[in-house]
Amino acid sequence: MKRSISLSLSILLILSLCSCQNDTSENEQTTIQTTESSSETQTDPYGYIAPDIPAGLDYKGRDFCIAYPDWSTYRTYFFAETENGEVVNDACYRRMSSVEEALNISFTLHSYVGADVYSVAEKVVTAGLDDYDLYLTHNSIGLIGMLSGGFVMNWNDISSVDLDKPYYNQTVRENFEIDGILPYMSSDFLLPDVNAIFFNTEMISSYKLENPYTLVKDGKWTFDKLAEMSQAATADIDGNNIFDENDQYGFTSNHDWELTGIITAGDQRMVEKTTDGGLEIRYGDERARNIIEFFREFLFKSGSAYTWDHSPATDPNVGGTPPVSFADGKSLFYQAPLSYFEFMRDSEIDYGILPFPKYDENQAEYLSLNWAGYMCILQTASDPELTGYVVEILSAESCRTVIPAFYEELLG
Repeated sequence: MKRSISLSLSILLILSLCSCQNDTSENEQTTIQTTESSSETQTDPYGYIAPDIPAGLDYKGRDFCIAYPDWSTYRTYFFAETENGEVVNDACYRRMSSVEEALNISFTLHSYVGADVYSVAEKVVTAGLDDYDLYLTHNSIGLIGMLSGGFVMNWNDISSVDLDKPYYNQTVRENFEIDGILPYMSSDFLLPDVNAIFFNTEMISSYKLENPYTLVKDGKWTFDKLAEMSQAATADIDGNNIFDENDQYGFTSNHDWELTGIITAGDQRMVEKTTDGGLEIRYGDERARNIIEFFREFLFKSGSAYTWDHSPATDPNVGGTPPVSFADGKSLFYQAPLSYFEFMRDSEIDYGILPFPKYDENQAEYLSLNWAGYMCILQTASDPELTGYVVEILSAESCRTVIPAFYEELLG
């Protein structure tokens, strides 16, 4: 029986989107028992475990359609038509091929324009069409409308998935599930597009600044340390006593959606679940006010940061160029999602990648906002059991091959 999704879930979803991070299980070393014919115990650094798929499944070449928005890492690191020698591309290609071979299906892909996941889903569901077997989404746009419209199934009703497996994101599951209802889910199939901070290693050396990686490992990479180092690297390059796009800055960033990560970084959520299952608004407490006030001072009054409005002209994902370019050596730190990495690979700048800094040294963990989307199954999907099997294999294969390639080869 299909169960309705409560308004409280909608509120929790929209207010907690800015506080989800990847579950750490994918990076922990785990000893597991394989589910294949061999019962040898294997140790995998990314927690891989073979999915429990019934033997002998044969869908006789059935088409399986995945719909996804033309947005973020969906464009680059999800689907590959052929092998080309690039490590991540080839891992993605083999991942899809392994699913086709295991289930005897044939993938078809539909990339819809922009990130308006609601309007596309509405047309399909209201018309009763089963066009899409798996529907991938933006991480916020349109999701509430899809919930209130009753467009999506509950992942907990899909018997062919085992959400306890290590390749599923337990943080997303914990945040989005209320009263047994889980409309959206994430796994290793959805590569993380984490908001991170790139740093110029040559500038670290020339200004004799502390090693950022050492700061991170010692738990001393904090908001205050970011501001201190940024101030040291800011310079009036053209000597006209006017700081504009022609000068050098300690910190640069788009000041649109990307900066939502500062709330997450400070271990602050907009809404949290209470022990009795209710919801508690946290956005107005003292810690939240301190985070916002700190960054208002740092970004707009300190003189060591340069930010700009988001537009196609400044967005590398659509061919734009930031007005103060990190790739040209004009800033010490550059805050951006990892999807921007693709457009910096040809830069001659020697750089590293950091998590967002912590609120202070007392904060236990570094938390970086993951801007990746989610998986869902539309109510009109004709075979949700098959979708479950596909997601299981895609997720497990990603854990085994694509995630290591993404982290070790691409980001390494």
